[in-house]
Amino acid sequence: MKDKRYYETLSGGIFLVGLGILFLVPGLSFWPWILVVIGLAGLPASLANQKGWLGWQGFFWLVGLAVLFASGYFWPGILILIGVTTLVGALTRESEGSPFASRPQQAEGPASTTQPAESKEKSSTEEGPFSTSKPE
Repeated sequence: MKDKRYYETLSGGIFLVGLGILFLVPGLSFWPWILVVIGLAGLPASLANQKGWLGWQGFFWLVGLAVLFASGYFWPGILILIGVTTLVGALTRESEGSPFASRPQQAEGPASTTQPAESKEKSSTEEGPFSTSKPE
């Protein structure tokens, strides 16, 4: 993978080109389409940081909000946007870059597994009603 600075520069270039297009095209209002430009410009940096799921979600939300603001159907549209986001999140839960993907468990070192006998007794008596440890 290339250097992160490369992708940050790419994000800046996409933003400037998108901003120029917004000013250049006659009849295209600045608001709400600036949201699309911001969402598109944020994608390369999030993909470079292995946060692709978050980048695509952000892009999807910003484009969806821009369309909703432009069309005037904000209230029913926001419900659809939330529902589609929930579905996409559920379908991509285990994909790379997803914050919900299961992470491999790190092996605990020997220092964390050995406790003095007093502290084991003390910790078992101080456990609350919602503890997950099994009684001995």
